[in-house]
Amino acid sequence: MKEMQERIPGEEQREDQLQGQDMAAAPQQPGGPMLSRRKLLASLGMAGAAAVMYGAAFGSASGNGSSSVTGSVYGLTGYGNPDSLFEKIKRLAALQYVVPATVAELRSMTAPDASFVYLVTDKGQEGHFVVDPDDQTTADNTGTVLVAASGARLKRLLESPYLNVRWFGAKGDGVTDDMAAIQNAINTAFALGGGTVFLPKGTYIVSPSGSTKINLRDNVHVLGEGTASVIKVKDNAGDYGMIFGAASSGVPLRNVRISNLRVDQNTQNNLTCNVDLRRKDQYFWQFVIGLYNYENVYVDNVAFDPTCGINTITMNNERGNNASVTNCRFNFVMAKSDDSAGYDNSAIYLNGRNHTVSNCLFYAAAGQKARGAIETHGGQSVVANNVSDGYYTGVNIQANSLDQHGDITVSNNTFSNANQGIQLWPWKNYALRNVTIAGNTIHLANTVHKRYTTTGISSAGGPEEKGAFENITITGNTIVFQEERTQRATFNDAAYGIGLVKEIDMTNVVISNNTIKNAPVSGIRIGSTSKVGVSRNIQITGNVIENAGHYPTLPAYEQYRAGILLRSTVEGGNISGNFITDTYDEAQGMFSIRVNDADGTFRDVSVTNNLIASKQGGLWLSLSPSVATDAPPVKTAASYPPDAGTFYHGEIVLVTGTDVTSGQTAAGYKVSATGTAGTLAGVTATGTGGDPTIVVNDASPLKSGQWIRIQPGSQSYRIVRISGNKVRLHVGLAASVSVPSPVVFAAPEFIPFGPIGKLPGIADTSGLTVAELEAEVNRLKQAMRSYGVLA
Repeated sequence: MKEMQERIPGEEQREDQLQGQDMAAAPQQPGGPMLSRRKLLASLGMAGAAAVMYGAAFGSASGNGSSSVTGSVYGLTGYGNPDSLFEKIKRLAALQYVVPATVAELRSMTAPDASFVYLVTDKGQEGHFVVDPDDQTTADNTGTVLVAASGARLKRLLESPYLNVRWFGAKGDGVTDDMAAIQNAINTAFALGGGTVFLPKGTYIVSPSGSTKINLRDNVHVLGEGTASVIKVKDNAGDYGMIFGAASSGVPLRNVRISNLRVDQNTQNNLTCNVDLRRKDQYFWQFVIGLYNYENVYVDNVAFDPTCGINTITMNNERGNNASVTNCRFNFVMAKSDDSAGYDNSAIYLNGRNHTVSNCLFYAAAGQKARGAIETHGGQSVVANNVSDGYYTGVNIQANSLDQHGDITVSNNTFSNANQGIQLWPWKNYALRNVTIAGNTIHLANTVHKRYTTTGISSAGGPEEKGAFENITITGNTIVFQEERTQRATFNDAAYGIGLVKEIDMTNVVISNNTIKNAPVSGIRIGSTSKVGVSRNIQITGNVIENAGHYPTLPAYEQYRAGILLRSTVEGGNISGNFITDTYDEAQGMFSIRVNDADGTFRDVSVTNNLIASKQGGLWLSLSPSVATDAPPVKTAASYPPDAGTFYHGEIVLVTGTDVTSGQTAAGYKVSATGTAGTLAGVTATGTGGDPTIVVNDASPLKSGQWIRIQPGSQSYRIVRISGNKVRLHVGLAASVSVPSPVVFAAPEFIPFGPIGKLPGIADTSGLTVAELEAEVNRLKQAMRSYGVLA
C-alpha cells in the first residue's frame, strides 16, 4: 500500500510533454491522445493495471462523497487527496490515455501501435484491444480479433472466460440474423480451449435450414440471462434438421452446458415447413438440440417455448454417457404437417448411460398432439419431479443393446391430462431390468384423447420387442382415469391402471400400495392376451382399486373387466391385502379378482386376505381350483338348520344355541353340498336359455355368491354379479324362462358331527327272552342313530 500511495515519478513532466505534443507526429490515434501502455501500466502499479485491463470506468462520477465505485472495488480511498491512487487514476483518465475507437476505425488503421490500448466503443462490443506483433495469421472474428488494414492483429483483453455474442456482431434485435455471430463466438471459445458464450438479453434470430445448424464444441457452454435471452427461428425458415448440433458424430461432443435461455421455434410463423415422416432424410425433424455422440452434456433452465420438433432434445447413442436436463420448460405447438393425425414426437429423447431428467415442466394445449414428454433408453437413468400437462405419455422407458443392468428410477412425477402415464419397453431381444416406478401421480384424460388404448403404467412395444422384464417394482403411485361409461369404437380391453401385457417372460414383479381409480377395463393386469409368456414371482399387495371395469366392453372382452387379472402362465404369485371396491349404486364392474383356468395355467398362486366391497350385490371372484385361498372359515349358527347365509362344501358350522339334548344335539355340521340357507319370497326372474344373465323384479335380497333355483327347474345357479335388476349367473340358463318365475334359494346340505353329552344308560340284558333282546337291540340302534353313528 505504501508503494501504491507514492507519487508517480515524473508525472508532471509527462503531462506537460503530452499536452505540448505534436499530434500529427504521433502514431495513429483514432480517438484522441494516448499514453504508452507499458508506461501507463508501470505508472499505475498493480491496482491501476487491473483497472485498465478489466475496463474500470476511469473518471466515473463519484459525487461529493469520500469514495466511489472504483475506490470501493480496489480499496482506493482518499477522495481529494492528490497523492492517492484514486486521484492519480482520475488524472490519467482525463488525459485520455485509453483511446476510444470503433471496430471500423481499428480495421481501417494502417499503423496501429503495439504500445497502445484501444477501447472499442461500438454498442455491445465495448472492450480493450492491443496489438499482437507476433501474430500475422489469425483471422478477424469481430469479437476477439480484429485485423487492421496494415495486417496487424488487434486482440481483445479478456476479463473472464465469458465471450459475449454481441462482440461478434450479434444484435439481439429480433430482426438481424445472428446465427453466424453465435457460431463465431462458439468457435472462438473452442479455439481458446473452452469457455462460455454469453447471450445478454435480446432476441437472437437464427436461420437453420436443411443440415445447416449451430455446431456446439467441446468445453464450450452457452449461457443467457434467463427467458429474456431468446434464440428465435426466423419466419418461414422451412424444413431444417436442428438448431444446435455437433460438427461430427464420429467422436463425442464433450463437456457442454446450455443454460438460462429461451428457444422459440416460431412454429406459427413457419408456414413453409412440412414435418413428413414418410421422408427418408432427417432434415425436417426440427430438433432444438440433436447429438448422436456425447459425453457430459447438461441442459438447464432453458424454456423451449414454443417447440415443435420430432424431438426438442435428442441425445441418441447407446455409448453416450452422462446427459442431464433439469429445470427446463417445454410448450409443444405442432408444426405444419401433411399428416392431420400429427407426427410422433418426444420433448426429451435420451439414449445411452447415466441420464437425469428432473424438475422440468411440459405443456401442450388441447389439440396439439404432443406425444411423449420424456424417453429414456438404457440406464442408469433417473426421471424425477417433473410435471407434464397435455402430453399423451409422461415417460417411455426402454432397454438398449448395451444396457446389462438397467437401474432406472421414475419417481415423484406428475402427469396430467395424459393418455398413457408411464410405458415400459424391452428393446428387441434385450431385457428391461431393475426398474422402480414410485410415488408418481397420473391423471388420464381418456375421454379427451379418445385413443384405442389408455393406461396408467404399462408395457408397450410391438411384437419385435421380445426382451424380458426383470425386477420391476411399481409402488405408491396414484392413477386416476376419467369415467367412461359410453361404448366407443376401437376401444375394448387395452385400458388398465397397471398392466404388463406382452408376449414376454417376466420375473420378480412387485405391484404394491398403488391407488387406481376408474380404470375402464382392468385395475391391474398381468400376462398377455394371447396367453404367451411366463410370469414368475408376481406380488400384488396393498393396492386400492376403485370402479375398475366400469366401461361397457363388448361381451367378448368382459373377461378383462376386473380389479385384478392374471393371464398366461404364472409360476409363483401372491395377491393379498388389496381393497377392491365398486361405488356405483348399481355395480358396473364385473370381476373383483380373476385367476381363471380359461385364461392360463397357474402354479403356486395364492389369493388371500383381500377386501371386496360394493354398494349392490358384489363383484365376481373367479379363481382356479389350483389357486390357494383363505382357509375355509368356521361359521356359526344359533340353531340348526341355519336360517340364512351361503355355505360352501367343506366348511364347518358350529351351533351356538343353548338348547341341548344330551347325546343328541350335534356340536356342529360339515357342509356336504354348497347352497344358500333361508327363505326367498316374492322374487321372480326371466331369461333366455344359454344366456348367463337373468332379469329379476327385485334384486335387493340378492347378493353375489348366493345359490338360487328358478322354479320349476332343479338347476342350481351361483350369483356372480348384480347390476340393477340384472343378475349374472356363473353359467347360462339351462332353458329359457319367458314368464316371470319364482326364484328360491338352493339349500345347502349338512352332516352333523360330535353330539354333546352322553345317551342315558341301558339296563343289562341277562335273562331276557329273544323278543326282549330284539327290542333292546332296536333301542340301541336308535340311540346310535340319535348320536349320529348310524344313518
